[in-house]
Amino acid sequence: VPGSASHGTYSATLVVRNSITGCIGNNHNITITINPIPDVTLGPNPTTCSGTDTSLPYLAISGGADLYTINFDAVAEAEGFVDVGATALSTGSIAIAVPFASAGIYNATFTPINSVNGCSGSPLAFTITVTGNPTVNLGANPTVCSGSTIANLSYSATTSSPTQYSIDFDATAEAAGFLDVVDAALPPSPIVITIPGAAAAGVYNALLSVRNTTSTCVSGGTPITVTVVANPGITLGANPSVCPGTTTANLVYISTTGSPDEFDLDFDAAAEAGGFND
Repeated sequence: VPGSASHGTYSATLVVRNSITGCIGNNHNITITINPIPDVTLGPNPTTCSGTDTSLPYLAISGGADLYTINFDAVAEAEGFVDVGATALSTGSIAIAVPFASAGIYNATFTPINSVNGCSGSPLAFTITVTGNPTVNLGANPTVCSGSTIANLSYSATTSSPTQYSIDFDATAEAAGFLDVVDAALPPSPIVITIPGAAAAGVYNALLSVRNTTSTCVSGGTPITVTVVANPGITLGANPSVCPGTTTANLVYISTTGSPDEFDLDFDAAAEAGGFND
């Protein structure tokens, strides 16, 4: 079969002959069919975020292509990309699983197949560009006193230029009045978290993620906690009464809450005028 022959059906006549007797047999009509080469016209190479599946579009099919394979190179496989065996072509695009790979450009070949005649087309090179997900290096989880309205969550560094943040509080925190934050502008450190004034003492859990608005890539959720500490209390006894000239008075207390270990006394102006010291 000549290599330059285009696909189609070619006819011929075959006869056999005995060279000794010179006798010739009957004519036999035969055909040789050259099948078309399956082909797919691929669209633009995809760009996606690390760990976010993508698709490879295609514009046209020829030669009866109805299956495909994908073969990633060694670099891509080392980052977690997995070759695809013979798989049916879906309409318009080919789904591609993307691992949590490092940012970079990964190479592969796409081979169309005609399942009816078994012909394979030429491998078609394509790339997948993986954009790194943004991250933020958080500081210590904040602790505030009961009644506080804000808590500061510091951070020291970022990667891949996050510009927004979200906080997703769990059901317990939401029941206490904490409100989720969705795609708010990321401020310079710290991130200010609003505390509901009625929040009881306790530890409240949430997930914080950051987003790059240009690449649309989002980090995974980082667990954070906001601890609300109960304010200390004291139950006082009777107010003291002493005779003139006495230099001390004892103010008794019955019980405490929240483990207080210090106290303040703030005398009013009349008391201070009489010589009492705060």
